[in-house]
Amino acid sequence: MSMTKTEKHDDAKLYKEPFSISQLIMGLLFGTYFLTVQTIELSLSTYVLQENKFDLYRDYLIFKGQAPIWKWWQLVSSIIIPLSIITAVRDLFQIFTRKSTTRRNIIDIVTALQLFGVLYTVFTSVLPLEKKLIQTVSQHNIHKLNFLHWIVFLSNILGWFIPIFRYQDWKNDERLHPKKKIE
Repeated sequence: MSMTKTEKHDDAKLYKEPFSISQLIMGLLFGTYFLTVQTIELSLSTYVLQENKFDLYRDYLIFKGQAPIWKWWQLVSSIIIPLSIITAVRDLFQIFTRKSTTRRNIIDIVTALQLFGVLYTVFTSVLPLEKKLIQTVSQHNIHKLNFLHWIVFLSNILGWFIPIFRYQDWKNDERLHPKKKIE
């Protein structure tokens, strides 16, 4: 029995959206940007600790908050954050409402954990500690900040690979790319 176009369309609605090449490129592009920024932050905090130049870090934090182009660039680039949150929540919700591979569901869970983990670390720990360091520089706080930068850096590495895993899962999905039968 063959399916009509309407039945095929209705059946396709039951599945999660496929992951496109443009989503892969955008994911890698944004991942590279955030990973690069985090590499700079981590490198500076490590350098400051090794060389005992704590005022340099304070000056960097002041620069980061007051530099005319940089502060606006960070503000504009942070627009991706609410969009990422919406996408992650939607993908988590669709685990229960749409069909997909187990691997895709695991990737969606890891994506949400990575995103919310980074956001939680940055907003609850990194930013308040940076504000403290602008007022009073201390080796202990820079050491804590360096540790937090390592956590965010490693999470961003994972975040950079997630679009690759999603694309690979999409390419290997037999529902979307059926293998030709050899007779």
